[in-house]
Amino acid sequence: MKKVLLSLAFFLSFLAARGQEKSPEALLAAWEKSWNTYDLKEVPRLFVADQSVTYFSSERAGLIQGIDSLIKHHRGFGFVEGGKTSANRLWLTDVRHRPLSATALWHFQRPGSPEQRGPVTFILQRSGEGYRIAHAHFSNDPKGR
Repeated sequence: MKKVLLSLAFFLSFLAARGQEKSPEALLAAWEKSWNTYDLKEVPRLFVADQSVTYFSSERAGLIQGIDSLIKHHRGFGFVEGGKTSANRLWLTDVRHRPLSATALWHFQRPGSPEQRGPVTFILQRSGEGYRIAHAHFSNDPKGR
């Protein structure tokens, strides 16, 4: 009986952790990868997948709230189910982690275009055995810098 209960506890902890990143560093690495593969399926896996998730975009004014709105926003960037190949690149530099937040500089470049960049703040939520993004706030660096 004890063996069955231990197996059940292990299985339940596996289910709780499935689809969640084990550390803030792993979460941000997975987020960066999702941008470079344009995989829409990753959005609800990396962000808190309910109406509490919030997001300020560097591309649009106003607050984006709720996972459905966030998915729609990513779809507007060209994200598709299962991802796609793109020559566009996004990367983070100067990443600084705290227990439930991270700050970084984001960089984005389309072939033949100047690099875009700016600061980003992520608020993280511990969920089960892993982390998800509860809020992200992107901004553009001022022009000429």
